[in-house]
Amino acid sequence: MASRQQRRDRLIFLVPSMTVLTVLLVYPLAYSLGLSFYNYYLPVPRTTFVGFDNFRFILGDDAFWEALGVTARFTGAAVAIEVVLGIAVALLLDARIPCRRFVNTVVLLPMAITPAVAGLLMRWMFESNWGLVNYFLGLVGVRGPGWTGDPAWALWSIIFADVWQNTPFVILVIYAGLQSVPVEPLEAAMVDGASRAQTLAHVVFPFLRPLILFVLIIRSMDAFRIFDQVFVMTGGGPGTTTQTITFYNYVMAFRQLRMGRASALGVITLLILSLVIGAWIYLLYRREKGEW
Repeated sequence: MASRQQRRDRLIFLVPSMTVLTVLLVYPLAYSLGLSFYNYYLPVPRTTFVGFDNFRFILGDDAFWEALGVTARFTGAAVAIEVVLGIAVALLLDARIPCRRFVNTVVLLPMAITPAVAGLLMRWMFESNWGLVNYFLGLVGVRGPGWTGDPAWALWSIIFADVWQNTPFVILVIYAGLQSVPVEPLEAAMVDGASRAQTLAHVVFPFLRPLILFVLIIRSMDAFRIFDQVFVMTGGGPGTTTQTITFYNYVMAFRQLRMGRASALGVITLLILSLVIGAWIYLLYRREKGEW
């Protein structure tokens, strides 16, 4: 049992990290929550308490629901493609393919690029007249669309950009998990005559389940609050076809200068994201409580 001096020493070591968390996380969150109950228009210095009026305005605004729908479509498509593609590539790398080190370097390279730079690079690649994507499509006789300027393809161009940059994260996590799978169950499955597909389904994937949950949670959180690629590639357009909920928050805060409403929208976004993450945990671990 720890003595009083040991407990005091532990608290002293916790002070720096708790101070940083309070300054960077707790205080901004508390300030934003408090501001959400006020009518705060940035050019006017005074604030007026309005209670839940900001929340009622957000929930009654069609632009909010449209932005939420765009965000849901983006998050669902991007995360699904990244997880499936990441698992597939990680399995290939684990199969000892030729030039594996070179492939590892090439695959993980997009992780070193910041989202804004990646968005700018993808904007150039998806440019309708001289972009590389339409150039290569033209080589095989396919006329490429306008991508970022086409309402039907603008969101997909951002999805492709996000997949290109963030699939390496999934690959890295799953590949590390594959290296830690115990040898004994794999050898037992081989002795029992299990096929490769059966081994993956009944031996490998149960070990990877916590990592897949981790990847789903992290990527869902990141995809739900995407901003950089939207700002750089499409600016929320054409029209509002790619206006995600975070970009809508940016418009409300820094274009309309309605800081109280923007704070209320931030609180609503936090609640929605918490429900999404909670749903992932419930769906994947409802029969395995305590495994995490």
